[in-house]
Formats: sequence, structure tokens, C-alpha cells
Amino acid sequence: MDNKQALLANMHTFSVAARLLSFTKAGEELCLTQGAVSHRIKNLEKHLGFSVFVRLTRRLELTTEGERLLATLNHSFAEIFSEVEDIRFNELRGELYIGASPTFALAWLMPRLPSFQKLYPNLNVKIRIKASKLDFKHEPVDLAIYYGNEDHPDLHCLRLFSEKLIPVCTPAYALQFALADNIENLKAVTFIHCIESLESISPIHEWSTWLKANSLDLDCEQRQYQFNHCEMAAVAARQGMGIAMGRAELIQSHIESGELTAPFAPVDAGLGYDLICSKGQENRPKYQAFLNWILAHNQ
Repeated sequence: MDNKQALLANMHTFSVAARLLSFTKAGEELCLTQGAVSHRIKNLEKHLGFSVFVRLTRRLELTTEGERLLATLNHSFAEIFSEVEDIRFNELRGELYIGASPTFALAWLMPRLPSFQKLYPNLNVKIRIKASKLDFKHEPVDLAIYYGNEDHPDLHCLRLFSEKLIPVCTPAYALQFALADNIENLKAVTFIHCIESLESISPIHEWSTWLKANSLDLDCEQRQYQFNHCEMAAVAARQGMGIAMGRAELIQSHIESGELTAPFAPVDAGLGYDLICSKGQENRPKYQAFLNWILAHNQ
């Protein structure tokens, strides 16, 4: 193996070991012995002139230089493997790796995904669920769908559709507090807040948006529950624990089933669902195929 080939092999070995923070686990993934992985890392460090790992008694940690190298390699390997996949599988074969927040994936994406499978039976779909935003430099997703209104200057970002906010509770809870009679009766309820995908915004952001749109000055923190998962907030509402601020795209099935009722009109959230990917990836056929499909299913 010449020097360039060895360096490339050692860098790939480092990227796997850095992801797993274990020479043993890296060896299992690469079909190498732990000693062979360690030897490759030592040769890489010798070639680079700096250490990439801090070797502690029972674990590994990346050095600052190692973290910088890993970020660069993850991006570079993703580009290389993506191009190889395009060449080998003519793009609409192989794998599409999608990142999404939990409740969007469960309530919106999964019920519709069988139709995508029928359109592209040779495209294997992987879904990565994560409530907080994905880091494209460190997680090998092709694209992600997230709720919010953030700028992503280093990424390609396309607004798919906007969201509306609608308070929901059980019919019994609405009757108990006579919510249909007077909107001011909200001052006696328990407010249920969902902060999924909104970690960087105030936990009461959605309720505050709705109250402001209705010119109501109520304290929605005096009696409250907070959840970082929209479906948990919906469960709390279905259990009669209070009135939740529902996202219309995700809560509609619970309203249609009669489990929950919407005693008041929705308002614009000022937020929406964005399709995000690394810049340059938006022109790939599988991104365009997924984009066209998801837009067709939100007509």
C-alpha cells in the first residue's frame, strides 16, 4: 500500500474510531483487530504531527485537533460516498437518510411514507429521530425536516409549509371550564406547553403567540406542564390534565377521532417545517424526488 493509500485508510479508520470512541468497536466495524486499529491511529498521528486522541484508562477522548479533523473528514467522506453511490446506483437506488423531529415523523411522515416506498421501491429509507436539530457535519443524514424559523446560512433550507397553533383539550375539560362560553375562562385552566424543536426559544413561545393574537393577557406559567415531545403533550391533554397548544399539522388526527376538541380558532404560528440539507445536495435526484413527493402530499 503506497503512502497516499495508507493515509486514506488511516483517516477512515480514525473517523470510525472517533465516532465510536473505541478502538475495539472500530475494529469490529472495520473487521480489524484492536491492535491494527491502534497501529493505524499511531501512524496517522505520526504523519500528521499531532495527537488525535487522549487515551484515558478506560475510554478515549478526542483532542481539539482531533475534533477539527473529524469534522472535516465527516463532510469529505459523506461527499465521496455520496458521489460513489450516485455512480453505482444511478441515484434513485441505494439509501436516503432522513432526519426529523419525533412527532413530525410519527404523526405526519410515517402515515404518508408508504406512497413514497411505492414510487421508489429501490431507494432504502433510513430515518433518524432527534428532537433537537441535527448537525450535518457529524451525522450522516442526506436531509432533515425541522420545525422552527431559524436561519441556516451554512445549509440549503426550503420552507415546505407553515404551521398553525390551535388549543386542544378533552370535550369534558372544555365543558368543565366552560371554554366555549368565554375565552376569558382560560385564566382558570392548566396550560400544557410543548418545546419539541424549540429548545432555543422560550418554553411558552407557542402559547404566548396564540394569546397575543387573541389580545389576551394571561399568565400561562402559573399552572403548567412542559414536555419536550409533542405526542406527550397530546397524551397529557387526552388525560384531562389541561389544555395543550397543538400544532395543527400534527394534532388533527386526535381532533378528528373526538379524543380532543378545539374550542378556539387557530392562529398562524409564525413557524413552519423546513427541508434542510448540505449546500449542493439540493440538486441531487433523490433530494428532488423526496421534495416533489412531500410537496404533493401537502396539497
